[in-house]
Amino acid sequence: MKKDLFNSEIFTRAVEDIITRDELKKLFEEKRRLRIKHGIDATSPDLHLGHAASLWKLRALQEAGHKAVILLGDVTTAIGDPTGKSKARPWLSDAEIKKNIVSLKREVQKILLNDPAVLELRQSSEWYSKMKMREFLTLLSYCTQARLIERDMFQKRIEQKSEIFMHEMVYPILQGYDSVMLKSDLTIIGSDQLFNEHMGRFLQEKLGQRPQVIAALKILPGIEGREKMSKSLGNYIGISDPPVEKFGKIMRIPDSLILPYLEAYTDVSTAEIKKIGESVAAGSNPRDAKAFLAEAVVRRYHGNDTAIRERERFQKTFSERVLPQNAAVILLDIHRTVMDAVMLSGGVSSKSEARRLFKSGAIEMDGRVIRDPHESLSPHNNATLRIGKKKFLKIKIAPH
Repeated sequence: MKKDLFNSEIFTRAVEDIITRDELKKLFEEKRRLRIKHGIDATSPDLHLGHAASLWKLRALQEAGHKAVILLGDVTTAIGDPTGKSKARPWLSDAEIKKNIVSLKREVQKILLNDPAVLELRQSSEWYSKMKMREFLTLLSYCTQARLIERDMFQKRIEQKSEIFMHEMVYPILQGYDSVMLKSDLTIIGSDQLFNEHMGRFLQEKLGQRPQVIAALKILPGIEGREKMSKSLGNYIGISDPPVEKFGKIMRIPDSLILPYLEAYTDVSTAEIKKIGESVAAGSNPRDAKAFLAEAVVRRYHGNDTAIRERERFQKTFSERVLPQNAAVILLDIHRTVMDAVMLSGGVSSKSEARRLFKSGAIEMDGRVIRDPHESLSPHNNATLRIGKKKFLKIKIAPH
C-alpha cells in the first residue's frame, strides 16, 4: 500500500472538508486495508460527473490496496433523501428500484476496479429486510427530534410552512446505520451529505465502533451554472453520455466553471490547471480553455483518440460554422422569436420540451447560448440555430 495517501491530492483536490484530518492520519498510520463506504440511492439508472468525482477518489484508494464498499440504497431510495428538497420526493416502485440497481452496478464498474479484494457491492435491504420492529424502535431511540430537525432543509420548510413527513426524518438514521452495518472506516461523499454521514459517526460511537472519517467533496453547479448538477434538472453530464454529448455539454458551461470542473472532473495536473487559469485571466479566449476541459473529460472516459476526434469535430462544426449536410433552411418573418423558430423546426415535440432546452442552455444561435425564448429573430438573419444535440437549422429572415 502507498505510504503517504494522507498528503495526496485524494484528500485535498476538490475537497471541501475532512471530518477529521487527525483521525484520517491515524487511519493511514495503521497500515491496514480500510473499508471506504460510498452510498448511492437508486433514484436513477445512471450517474453523472458529480457522482463520479467520489468514485475516482475511491479508484485511487483501491489502487493503493483499500476496499471500496459501494452501498446501493434500495431501502433509503424507497424513502427518498430529503437533502436539498423543499418537498417530499415521489415514491419509486420496487420494480423501478431493482432495475436502477442493476444499471448502477454497471455504472460503478466503469470506474472502479472490479477485483473482489478491493470492491464490495452491498444493498441496505440485506439488514433492513431482516430488522424486527423492536430493533428498529431501539435504533430510533438513539436520536432526538431536536437533533433531526436541525437539518437546513427542514428549517427552510418550517420557515415556509411546508410539511415535513416522518419517513423523511427517519432517512438520516437509516443512512447513518448503514455505516454501522458496513463497519465503515472512511466515507467519501458530496458535502450535501454531511448531516447524514455525521449521523453515521454518531451511531457508530453509540454502538461501540470507531466513528468513520468523512471526506466531503465540493458540490458544483450543473452545466447551466446555477443549481447543483442533477438528473432531475437536466443540467448534468452523464458518465454514459456519448463522447459528442459530453464535449458539447461542456462547451456550453459558464466560463466561471472551467477551473472548478477541471479540478473536480478531470485528472489534469494542478500545475496545468493553474496555467490555464492564468492564461484566461490574462485575456485568452475562454473557449479554448473550455475545449481543453471537454477534451480532458472525454479522454478520461473514452480514451485519447476519441477525445482528439471530438475536439476536431467540434471545431469544424461550431468554431468554423460548418453545418451538417442535412441542415434545413427556414424562412421566418422578422417579428418571430427564437421560440417560434424552435417550434417550427420540428426538433421538439412541445413547448414544455423547448422551455427545458432553453433553461438547460441547449439552444444556440451562432454559438451563443439563448436562454430567453422570446428573443427576437430580427438580428439573426443567416444565423445557425442549434436545437439540442443534433438539430441544426439555417435561419433566413423574410423581406418585408
